[in-house]
Amino acid sequence: MKTLIFGFCIILAATSLPSFAQIDNLSQAINESGRLRMLSQRMAKAYILNAMDVQPQKAQSQLQNGLAKFESNIADLEHYAKSNESPAAVTVSIGVAKQEWAGLKEQLLAQGSSTEDLIALSDRTLLACEEVVSQLEQLSNNQSARLVNTSGRQRMLSQRIAKLYSAISSTGDVNTYAAELKLAVTEFDAALALLTKSKENTHFVNHKLRKVETQWKFSKQGFLQLEKGASTPLVISMTTETILKQMNDITALYQELANNK
Repeated sequence: MKTLIFGFCIILAATSLPSFAQIDNLSQAINESGRLRMLSQRMAKAYILNAMDVQPQKAQSQLQNGLAKFESNIADLEHYAKSNESPAAVTVSIGVAKQEWAGLKEQLLAQGSSTEDLIALSDRTLLACEEVVSQLEQLSNNQSARLVNTSGRQRMLSQRIAKLYSAISSTGDVNTYAAELKLAVTEFDAALALLTKSKENTHFVNHKLRKVETQWKFSKQGFLQLEKGASTPLVISMTTETILKQMNDITALYQELANNK
């Protein structure tokens, strides 16, 4: 990847000012902290696809936007936690997520970062962000807030699946990443079934979930092809991107339900 592009990324990350005060309630905080999980996986995926020259302009755009959004979200979460006098565990978990993010960001802004390093650091950042979401969810006894977390996690899984699939396509190392890919697929299946059965669903939520189910079935055919030695990173990237957009809409709908409780 060209030095000029990475230079732009560095400038973007350095000049993106935190927006502050944009998170107004707990369900929104759960949603936006959950978005950090997704971004950790999406940016690593974008870096790998860019290195493979798979839709490089789109991948670079995802990376640039992800860098700015992660910085903005983590700042907004810090401000929310401070303004609402959140428990110390929430503040600590946000601090840990920032530390892990610093290591991942360094690799994302570097040229020639290895797939192995990107996978490891994005996984560490993911775990730290998961803890932030968990701490925030514990503050709520609202079933809809739990649905915000679950559907938001589906966004992350869509990008985690794409990341791991891209890593296998890039390196040819099925043994290292296949087990994690299979686990992510299993988790997505289970959560999709749980969301589909929720009694809190509106007609529109169910409509959106049916769209996800259709796209998900198509994506799974690509996983079967990978097991046969055929790799289609472009197809998987496109289908998981569609799933991400649908799940993002669904998460917003669950957030609205939670706000109205």
